[in-house]
Amino acid sequence: MSTYEEIPEYDFDEYWPTTTWLETYKEDLTDSEELSRVMAGWGQGFNGDFVFEIRNLPIEENEVQDLPEEVWKALDKGIRQLPDPVLETVLEDAPQEVQDGIEAREGPLSERAANELLETKIIDSPDRVWPGLRRVMPEVLEFLLDQLEENVTDDGHVYAWIGLEDGDCTAVDTLIELDERDKGFVLTGEYDQWVRLVTDELDVVEGIMSGELEVDGDMQKILQYADAALMMTDIASATDKRFLF
Repeated sequence: MSTYEEIPEYDFDEYWPTTTWLETYKEDLTDSEELSRVMAGWGQGFNGDFVFEIRNLPIEENEVQDLPEEVWKALDKGIRQLPDPVLETVLEDAPQEVQDGIEAREGPLSERAANELLETKIIDSPDRVWPGLRRVMPEVLEFLLDQLEENVTDDGHVYAWIGLEDGDCTAVDTLIELDERDKGFVLTGEYDQWVRLVTDELDVVEGIMSGELEVDGDMQKILQYADAALMMTDIASATDKRFLF
């Protein structure tokens, strides 16, 4: 049986990209007096709302065991510590594919069950979770699965909508379709580029100019408010985050 001295815990609003992190980002944008100053007038007479399009999250190639260690370790520990009779009961209602995968493995039941679940592709994980497993699953993993089901498109993209007007962040939301909300601008990049952006490794204006990021909207407005764009990425960089992938 695997043992863990201590499994660290993180607040749900630290995990990026999730709706809870986005809400924290909104608060940080709203609290910034400097952003209010450099973004004064933004959205006056035009739609200043943004969609941040984070493309191709690595959910098709990554497995559950590639999630942050506190997530997969908690699942591993939760499965392995169950007595075999209890685990057998939990597995009775598992999807047939999961049962067949466990049966094909060698070793103690708890080890086979844990490894089968940990080696599940992230994109497949919602379909391989059943009510009995949810009762023994760590809360953080249930939270992340809900985020995956509700806020990630079938193509593996995240659309984060940011309401912006006259120096204020009015609201945030996540979309499944780009046309769910009106917006004036869409900033698009691959997942890896967004990681660089929110860790201050990529300058947003330079990223747009180099083609690493794409913007759909009035480019002249972006250049006019370049300081505000840079300030928004600085705030994102300073907002606590725990990358999921």
